[in-house]
Amino acid sequence: MSKLHLLNLLLFVVVISLASLIYFSEVPDTRLQLLTDISPDDIRSIKIQHNKNTTTINKLNETQWQVTQPVSIAANNFRISSILKLLQAPVHKRYDLTEIDPGKIGLENPSTSIQFDDTSIAFGLINTATNLRYIRSENSIYTIEDVYYPLLSSNFSSLVSLNLLPVNSTIEKLILLDQTIAKDEKGLWRSNREIDTDSIIKTIDYWQHRQAFGIHKYLPRNELSEVFIHIKNQAEPIRYIVTDTDPWLILARPELELEYHLDIEAYEQLFKPGIDTQTD
Repeated sequence: MSKLHLLNLLLFVVVISLASLIYFSEVPDTRLQLLTDISPDDIRSIKIQHNKNTTTINKLNETQWQVTQPVSIAANNFRISSILKLLQAPVHKRYDLTEIDPGKIGLENPSTSIQFDDTSIAFGLINTATNLRYIRSENSIYTIEDVYYPLLSSNFSSLVSLNLLPVNSTIEKLILLDQTIAKDEKGLWRSNREIDTDSIIKTIDYWQHRQAFGIHKYLPRNELSEVFIHIKNQAEPIRYIVTDTDPWLILARPELELEYHLDIEAYEQLFKPGIDTQTD
C-alpha cells in the first residue's frame, strides 16, 4: 500500500471517529432522572407514617432488617428491598413548589410519608391523566410510577418476615397439641409419645424453616388450640394459637396483632410428628 493510500485511510478513520463522537455526544439521554442519588445500601433506618400509624424498621446487619415499631419482629427483607428502590425511582416530571399547588394534589397535609435516615418523601394523589403518583421531597414535587404507595399504605404486617421463628434460632422444646418434645440428658430428641427420632427431627426442621404464604392483621376468631416453642436464650416461649384449619391453617399471635396463613398441609407437618408413619 502506497504512503498516499495509507494516509488517506488514516484520515478516513480519524474522520469517522470524530463524526461518531459528535453524533453520540449530541444524542439526547432519554433515561429518566432518578429521585435521589442515595444508595439504598447506605440506609440504616426507615420510618413509615400512614393515617397516624407509624412503622419503624432498622437495619441489624448487611442482610437483616428488624421491625421495631409498633412491635419488635424480624422484617421481610425482600419487601424492605422493594421499598428502598424508591430512593432511585425514575422521575417522570419535576415541579418547583411555585409551579403547582400542593393542596390540590394531596401534598399540603399528606397522610402517608416515608423517611430514609434523614431523607423524607411524602405521598400525594394520583394524576388521573397519567396514573402517576405525586410525591414531595425537600423543595420539589415529582411524579413517579405508583408502585410504592400500596405497600406503604398497607398494615405493618405486610413488612414482617414470613418465617415462623427468628432466623438462626435454636429450638429447645416444643409443646404441641398432644405431646411435648425436648432433648433428654444425652442430648437426643424425645417425645412423651411413641414417636421415632427421625419424625421428631423432621418436625423441628419444619418449625425452623417453614414460611407462611401471607401475614395479616390479627382478626379475633375461635381458639382451636395452642402451641409453645421454647427458643434458646429467650426467656418466654413463642405462643401460636390455631384459629382456623379450613381452607388453610391460620396461626395467630394476638400480642403482636399478627396472624400467619399457611397451606393446610403444614398442620400435620408442624403439629403431628410421625403422622405419616403411624398406623391405626
